[in-house]
Amino acid sequence: MKRFLLVVTAIVVFVAVSALVARAIGAGTTARNEVTDLVKLESRGDARAVVARLAGCVSDPACRDRTTALVRRVRGGGRVRILRLDGVSGFALGDRTETARVAWKAGTRLPVVQCIRVRRTGDPVSGYRVRLLSVSAPIGRESGC
Repeated sequence: MKRFLLVVTAIVVFVAVSALVARAIGAGTTARNEVTDLVKLESRGDARAVVARLAGCVSDPACRDRTTALVRRVRGGGRVRILRLDGVSGFALGDRTETARVAWKAGTRLPVVQCIRVRRTGDPVSGYRVRLLSVSAPIGRESGC
């Protein structure tokens, strides 16, 4: 009976730890999805939606103006393809601020490379919240963030 209880306890602990690890990895996936969604909004030219996605930008006139000008500059037609997305890790147990470097292409235009600041708060038990903090103007194709 003791052996049975020990096995059941080990299984329960394994499942619980696995669920917490999966949740932490899922937060990284959410961050990558947020970056991808932002790029798609930029490509469509939806400055209002891009501003709304950036934390605090709606209430900051300078941020709104800068972001609107940026969207006008990078918008393009056609399907968006993410060529490369670096810097958003898949695993973090606590709060983390990262800079994603994303290279993307829309339609026939040349690729655009941008840096996007991402803030992830929370923990595996209570859950995570992902917020986009800022998006840069295009940088050189081989430049780092």
